[in-house]
Parts: sequence; structure tokens; C-alpha cells
Amino acid sequence: MKKGKIEDIDELGFSKVATLEELAKNGYVLTPGRYVGVKLQEDEEPFEEKMKAYSEELSELLIQERELNQKIVEVFKALGWKI
Repeated sequence: MKKGKIEDIDELGFSKVATLEELAKNGYVLTPGRYVGVKLQEDEEPFEEKMKAYSEELSELLIQERELNQKIVEVFKALGWKI
């Protein structure tokens, strides 16, 4: 195993070398979230643009859902079953 500095191992949102003092402070609970933290990703795309794209995609998916549901009903009717 390659030896390195603790600073090289610690990576926010991924890994952390905790000291015994930190472990004691946290009641010796080893849940990663207590030590690793969360790495926030910065979005370059404005919220409004993202929501517009999400809305358009959802609209398309809902149309596809209706079409697929209709096909399922038709198949069941062809087999002699009512839905």
C-alpha cells in the first residue's frame, strides 16, 4: 500500500480519515455522513431552464404513457378481457 499524507486521502463527499477524538465526539458512530460531508455541485444551467426542460420531458412521457395504456387496453380487448 502506498503511504501518503492524510490530507491526500481526505476528499469531501468521498473519504475521510477520522481521529479517535472525532470518533469519540460522535459517540463512536461510524456512519460516513458524520465524517465525509457532502460535496455540492454547482450548476451552470439556471433553475428556470432546467425546470422548462424537465417539464417538456415530463409532458412527452405522459403522452407516451397514454399511448401505451391505450395499446394495453386494445390487447386485452383483443384477448377477450375488459379493463
